[in-house]
Amino acid sequence: MTPAMKPLLVLVGLLLASGGSGAAPLGDGAGGKRLWPRPVPVNIIDGKDDRGSLVELGPGLGLSSGEVDRIREVSGYVGCLSPSPSLGSGALYLTNDQILTAGHIFFEPSGQRRSKCFFKNQASTPVMVGLRLDDGNARFGAVPPKPGSNNDYAVVRLEKPIAGAEPFPVEERATVRSGDDLIVVTAHPAGMAREVDRAIPVVQGCKVRRVPISSAATNFYRSDCDATGSSSGGMHLSRVGGSLVFRGITITTGHWRDPKFHGAPYSEQRGSVTTVLGTDAAILAAGRALARQGY
Repeated sequence: MTPAMKPLLVLVGLLLASGGSGAAPLGDGAGGKRLWPRPVPVNIIDGKDDRGSLVELGPGLGLSSGEVDRIREVSGYVGCLSPSPSLGSGALYLTNDQILTAGHIFFEPSGQRRSKCFFKNQASTPVMVGLRLDDGNARFGAVPPKPGSNNDYAVVRLEKPIAGAEPFPVEERATVRSGDDLIVVTAHPAGMAREVDRAIPVVQGCKVRRVPISSAATNFYRSDCDATGSSSGGMHLSRVGGSLVFRGITITTGHWRDPKFHGAPYSEQRGSVTTVLGTDAAILAAGRALARQGY
């Protein structure tokens, strides 16, 4: 670890320990007074919150021990510390030196680009790496992106590759279909029913419910995956021909602090739905372009 990374690591530890959500103000103030109210555990779709530890739930979702280890190596926390903190999830994309996540993580509500941003995986021996957000090393769907929109994505280069990590591939030939089984992976979403070690990814088995025809440069689908604060950028995996492929990232959900959504049946009209951006189309083109560019 370089000397410059040491103070960043201390601040990241405080951010992760705060249990904050998304781009909202995080953490505790003087005397332990919280700067933000504890989240209500919603948007939980179709009944109970069944998200839990990858290590505990993985075998029941059909994951081998090798796949569990691989998920921990390629996925984890994405966040920024300045001028205000934000926290979400992300995963290595196409190569071991760039990630895909939600673009709004990197911008203030004013549109100002954040700084002191990082990716920290959740391997048994975790690796934290700074992110390069300059125009030469980041590809945003829009600057700034509208949160939850078709352009709310970012492919960002790491300051150095994560040695030995193998990203899950993107499968273009087999399109996403309604009814496909999914495994959604997030670093540590807020307001979960279960207690999960922050060092372990959180997973859930869920399904694609609808695949609309997109008029934008990106593709998207609707799912019944549960989502709360800090779920943005979570990796969606599915099996194609028996192998896990990277299908999309969580981008938006219903009003997750509103108790009326807790356990509500899936309904796009009523907001009990999670929207996922696909890893293909414009996002795949952006990722390939950045990968070809190199350092």
